[in-house]
Amino acid sequence: MCDAKCEGKDDNALCGGIIGVCKTRCCLLLCCVVLVWPVSGWADPEHIIAEVEALVLAEQAAGVDYVRLGDAYLAGGDLGKAQKAYEKAVSLGKVALGHTGIGKVFAQTPGRGLKAQYHFRRALGKDPHFAEAQYHLARLYTRMRPLEAEEAFSKALDMDPDHGDAHFQLGQLMEGAGDRAGALVAYERQILVNEAHGDARYRLGKLLFAQGNQAKAARIFAGLIRAGGEVGTKAYLEMALMSQMARNFDASEKLFERYIDRLPDNEKETFFDIALVATKEEWAIFESTSDSLKPGVVRRFWASRDPAPLSRANERLIEHYRRVAYALRSFSKGQFPWDDRGEVYVRLGDPDHVSRFDDIQIELDPHISEAREQFATRIGPGFLPPGGRPLFPIDGRWEYWVYADIDGGTEFTFENEFGDSRYSFADVPLSEGAEISAFINAQGELLVRNIAAKTPSIYRADFADLPINFYYYPAGFRSEGKRTRLELYLGLPASEVTRLTVEGQERVVLERGVALYDSLWNEVHRVQDRLQFRAPTDQQVQAGAFIPGVMSIDLQPGTYGLALQVRDVASGKSQVYRQQIVLEDYSADDQLKISDIELAFAIAPSRSEGQFVKGDLQIVPMSSRAFRPDQNAFVYFEIYNLSQDDFGQSRYQVEYILRSYKERAIPVRILHGLGRIMRFVEKDQQVEIAYEQVSTDADEETYVELDLRETEPGEQLVRVKVKDLLTEQEVQKEIRFVIVP
Repeated sequence: MCDAKCEGKDDNALCGGIIGVCKTRCCLLLCCVVLVWPVSGWADPEHIIAEVEALVLAEQAAGVDYVRLGDAYLAGGDLGKAQKAYEKAVSLGKVALGHTGIGKVFAQTPGRGLKAQYHFRRALGKDPHFAEAQYHLARLYTRMRPLEAEEAFSKALDMDPDHGDAHFQLGQLMEGAGDRAGALVAYERQILVNEAHGDARYRLGKLLFAQGNQAKAARIFAGLIRAGGEVGTKAYLEMALMSQMARNFDASEKLFERYIDRLPDNEKETFFDIALVATKEEWAIFESTSDSLKPGVVRRFWASRDPAPLSRANERLIEHYRRVAYALRSFSKGQFPWDDRGEVYVRLGDPDHVSRFDDIQIELDPHISEAREQFATRIGPGFLPPGGRPLFPIDGRWEYWVYADIDGGTEFTFENEFGDSRYSFADVPLSEGAEISAFINAQGELLVRNIAAKTPSIYRADFADLPINFYYYPAGFRSEGKRTRLELYLGLPASEVTRLTVEGQERVVLERGVALYDSLWNEVHRVQDRLQFRAPTDQQVQAGAFIPGVMSIDLQPGTYGLALQVRDVASGKSQVYRQQIVLEDYSADDQLKISDIELAFAIAPSRSEGQFVKGDLQIVPMSSRAFRPDQNAFVYFEIYNLSQDDFGQSRYQVEYILRSYKERAIPVRILHGLGRIMRFVEKDQQVEIAYEQVSTDADEETYVELDLRETEPGEQLVRVKVKDLLTEQEVQKEIRFVIVP
């Protein structure tokens, strides 16, 4: 519907329709410029300027043409020419429209808010029912008189219930005041009167998602994505966040990538900057890399931090994207890319508690209160954290964040000195009587540097509803082709698994995944599998039984980062362990070597094949490295490259050192596996026993059985020394285990 009276002399000639519907000359641009939301099909301001200036030269321009000209100049950012055009419109009788235009010019001019208010009131004085002047006056009030802004927008809607943007502005005010229900109604009304209002749809989608109506919110965001534009870009972010929260990480990562790809270059770069999350050594590698190769370094850097080898997505990278997006959206108004709050947020994530000068939140959670008390104690004796207020004695605008689990409790205080949007770390107090030295170590900049020196960023994996506890340890053996075989011994306690009915039988179904990275973060291996086991009985669960397993991988010798994940398919419980491992080089043929030591709870001859078979032995690993006194423990290892004499025989000595770490405790004893005893020494808490062996092989598989019955619970050490009696070469390895009650 168009309310314009273009040919008449009414001052309030105005197009109330949407561009593309009303085609009259007078309102071709007016609807698009007077209102500020994006509508497809805007006329080009330069085209309008050329058209109206031609009318001016021909002395055919009417007052409404000068309004159009002012709108075009205003859209192009030329405030001076816009003001002159609006003033000309006033002189030609378009008083309300002209003063509204002048008001818009002053509203965009710093420090001229009162002048803008004057002209909007002049327009309303001419036409008390002119909704557009009232709307812009309300927009001005959101900055100058925020307590009156809601009422001002309500007046605009009384004048024009179908206004193209006033419902949306009113909804934003309600949302900011905490009235989410009122805001939701306002956004819905805005969409009813202006279906093309993308911002109203966007805010409505966010509110619906916050209320738990994910399905409807997703439909709204999907529609915005199809429509494109700036709001569509923001919708990609919301869909990515929704998918992350739903733990649909594959979708979340793709949506984040599409969102980032649509951002301006300067914002895009912040997502790929690893300065806040890399160690000093990692940053040095990045800095020394040529610019053309740096994108690859960043990809490998994040791949090495992928916490879940069982998924295609990188959950740690997704969380980094989320943090950067939040910091850009919440902490960038005073400084790009963000103020000091942004650095803390990207490094450490969401704080456990936040309190602000205008929204004081007293700590009700005992865990948070204890953390603040611990932090206050570190500042100095006698400091007591005031409830809801920062430990730093600070006036003016402030906010503080508490991270309860960092160093036993850490608090960052930020201050806003100049009344703008920028917050910085609070300075050490200098007022008379303040104990300055006590606050130096608690100053935010120093705190974040100390934390970053130990761990640049902190991430708590959230890819599973519940963790699952399992045992594992790695060991290295010689493999084919001058490679090293990494064996990972796993043990899943029977009490941790959930039973699943498969073909009428109760089963345990597990997924396992391993990823390995070299020192330059290149992924060198990734494997995953799914296993089924017969469900343990209740008696086995009560007896502490566990499900053993081994994963074998052939690799080049070197240092690797390891990520190992186990997931119980029935319950969804999952856990990932990460560590650095060093695989020894066994490739030389002339150097005596021994493998790492494997602890087992059963070793027996075997002629079959299976995951636990080595040669002609079945070795079931004790992944927990914990034995009961009524169990026997086995120590297995392999010897490589024994020299041989002219008769093809090798002669070597194996020495075992068995030590108990419990004072005055009897160490474990060896039951079986010895050759000819050469030496036996018993000391306090330690036994040394050596035996000599003769063989016709250069390589040997050997093991001994340990008697634990007389040894008290506690930590035990087994050290193995092998000496080639022909070449005098010696090597040794050791392992620790625990005897539990």
